[in-house]
Amino acid sequence: MPKIPLKIEYSVAIAIAMAMMSSAPFTKAADSSKQNAASKKIDALIEKGYKEHKVEANAPLSDEVFLRRIYLDLIGRIPSLAEAKIFTASKDADKRSRLIDRLLNSEGFVSHNYNYWADVLRINARLGGAATEAEAAYRLWVKSSLRENKPYDQFVKEMISARGHLWDNGAIGYYQRDRGMPLDNMSNTVRIFLGTRLECAQCHNHPFDKWTQMDYFKMAAFSYNVDAARYQTDNRNTFNKQIQQIAREQTAKLVKEKYSDMDKREAKRKAQKEVRGMRDTEYSLMRRASTDLYRPIRYTSVGENKRKLLLPHDYQYDDAKPKAKVTAAAMFGENIDLDSVEDQVDAYAAWMTSPDNPTFTKVIANRLWKRVFGEGILGSVDELTDQTVNSNPALMTYLEKLMKESNYDLREYLQILYNTKTYQRAVYSKEIVAGVPYYFPGPSLRRMSAEQVWDSLIVMLIDDPDHYQPRLEKDLNAIERQKQIFESLEDRSSDDYLAMIKEVAKVTKAINVREEKVREQYQQARKDEDTERIRSLSKALSKLRKESYNKIADIAYNKLSKGGETKQMMANLGMASSAMNEVKTKLPKTKAIGKKDYRKAMKDPNLSKTEKDAFAAKAKKMQADARNWSRATKELARASELQSPARRGHFLREFGQSDRETIENANWGASVPQALNLLNGPTAEMLRNVNSVFGQELDRAKTPEDKIRTIYMTMLTRKPTESEMKKLLVEVEANGEKGYDNIVWALLNTQQFIFVL
Repeated sequence: MPKIPLKIEYSVAIAIAMAMMSSAPFTKAADSSKQNAASKKIDALIEKGYKEHKVEANAPLSDEVFLRRIYLDLIGRIPSLAEAKIFTASKDADKRSRLIDRLLNSEGFVSHNYNYWADVLRINARLGGAATEAEAAYRLWVKSSLRENKPYDQFVKEMISARGHLWDNGAIGYYQRDRGMPLDNMSNTVRIFLGTRLECAQCHNHPFDKWTQMDYFKMAAFSYNVDAARYQTDNRNTFNKQIQQIAREQTAKLVKEKYSDMDKREAKRKAQKEVRGMRDTEYSLMRRASTDLYRPIRYTSVGENKRKLLLPHDYQYDDAKPKAKVTAAAMFGENIDLDSVEDQVDAYAAWMTSPDNPTFTKVIANRLWKRVFGEGILGSVDELTDQTVNSNPALMTYLEKLMKESNYDLREYLQILYNTKTYQRAVYSKEIVAGVPYYFPGPSLRRMSAEQVWDSLIVMLIDDPDHYQPRLEKDLNAIERQKQIFESLEDRSSDDYLAMIKEVAKVTKAINVREEKVREQYQQARKDEDTERIRSLSKALSKLRKESYNKIADIAYNKLSKGGETKQMMANLGMASSAMNEVKTKLPKTKAIGKKDYRKAMKDPNLSKTEKDAFAAKAKKMQADARNWSRATKELARASELQSPARRGHFLREFGQSDRETIENANWGASVPQALNLLNGPTAEMLRNVNSVFGQELDRAKTPEDKIRTIYMTMLTRKPTESEMKKLLVEVEANGEKGYDNIVWALLNTQQFIFVL
């Protein structure tokens, strides 16, 4: 029978896995003996807790369970079949610690940890609305920081002190996320990095903690001047002065000609209001032209303004009067001498990330401990109070010491935790009661997150998903375009700049008139609830906006070029080209049996009718699989590479992905839609598709026993038991090829698949 072409050769998959398992990690631990000693010290402190609280330690893990768990915990997906085979076949006594090193230094680690930090930092699509390029730059900057293992204190400091343009500094996304909401930004900052919730103190002294309303506003005063909606430049400022002069002249003319018989103040007020409302004056046309020019880049920079933070009008405490100016002051620890610092925001960032800060180190040490073991040593990762439960004070003190000694190297810290005997114990499967100390007989039992489930499916569908970044080129080009628009406007003399605005105002005047008429009709259609007309007018408005943009671009954006300098942009965002060499932006094309090969087979005299019928049936199935595969490939990427959060109804949202509106807002509970998706959705069918990695593995397995073992090793990272094998062979004998579909479907719906054991 003719050979049916496959998308990926098995040798390629094996080569990738062997490269990962045998190559040296990107970075190596400075002193492995010191780290081993630290892991043993942690185990000793935990075991001391066992004795004090009469806790029995759970049993050590088998290699198979360890392998699946460490992949899920460190890189957010199950191992591929090739990765699993190589690890289980290895006789290396240190293969666990070596695997931990490799995974910590892999692109999969970047992907999985980006999901975590995106939930914490609330990095969502367009950063809450319209800031598409700022979100892309921020996302790429966070991933780059994780990839280069940037020290945590530096990572936080760069975000809190971030200013500039997104093409030079993706960290400005931290302030873009809360643009226009400086008080909320401070509340989120203190909660995430200092483990303290100040929100309740915004309106009154905290009812359940020691913080006062004055503490809240003094902290807010540090970064209150940071402005994420600014694009003030020399040219922009020159224009503003000229436009203000035009407005003053028009106001004076109106006062003289129309309001001369009124009180001077009232006349001026009325004239100013009228000038602002005029549509066809030089003032209004130039002002609108300026707005239109900068609209494409309105969320591209972060700067500072001169506004003063004042107490609320209803401030009720004796230490200050309502509307009094607030001077910044640290809420605890060493205060900041504002008179001796050059920049208040930089001083704020330095104070927050200092090793001497009372909670900064404690919070990240406890936060990562909870990531590894499922529960924190402290009762909460972001609500520390004087009443917070500490299940092992000696251990918490030691972990803080480790974090500081490693200079906030998060990989080194995690490496120590994952190499402990405590981590490599069986899970604790009983219910953990909130508020009751947990003494870590083993990690707590956890369901996979939405991203872990999705990414585990993806590794069974496509080859090497950790390096597949389909949005990268588009993101870099979009950011480069923002830079080019900015430079088109600012790399001009002031005279040329003003002449350009006047030309834009003249050319877009007619479009503005048409747009106003369509907008009025649109509003009327909404009042009339005329759905069809609303849709039609909405398209007309979009067309007019596009026409206006094209005219503006022809006049003003003289530095736009196709493609952009993506390598330079990568460097600006901290993305070393050497680290990105293995990145793929496209999947291989789907292959199926062509018409020519099909006709040749049907005419082959050496093939019997039975063989031809079998070949035709398989060719038909491959064509159907290819069509289904082509439709699905747009979303076949790891969760970190898709729109975040995913659209409503997407697999990720159904399985509890955070909407990233609030900090760590994922839902870990089971639901009916989840069950229905796995029971009746397309997932099992996609896994068996001949174009998927899993489908190809099954196609290569020759005997029923080999196929069943392939299914188990791929989905559960273990071999079937003798009992399971006997039962499943009966299923295959009774149902043929359909039997394998049934086995895949059954395992997909087991707790063994959905839980991190």
